[in-house]
Amino acid sequence: MLTSNEVNSVKEIIAEVLEVEMEEVQMETDLVDELEADSMMALEIMATVEKTFNVVIPEEELPNFGSLSEIINVVTKLRGVPQ
Repeated sequence: MLTSNEVNSVKEIIAEVLEVEMEEVQMETDLVDELEADSMMALEIMATVEKTFNVVIPEEELPNFGSLSEIINVVTKLRGVPQ
């Protein structure tokens, strides 16, 4: 699992890309249905998360970027950190 600071970093990335308040980004908030993210925004989130956490996210993981908790799970898995 990511530290609370790292989780906050992911929340900040999502809020910035989607131009919403951080409070709107909760663990299970659906980024597409609730925050109106589109595929370009998802790619921007993915690229920024890659840069921030120094990981390479395979393109096939993009469908797993539907919520904050899913993004955290992907980053955790790629870093080899136990969940």
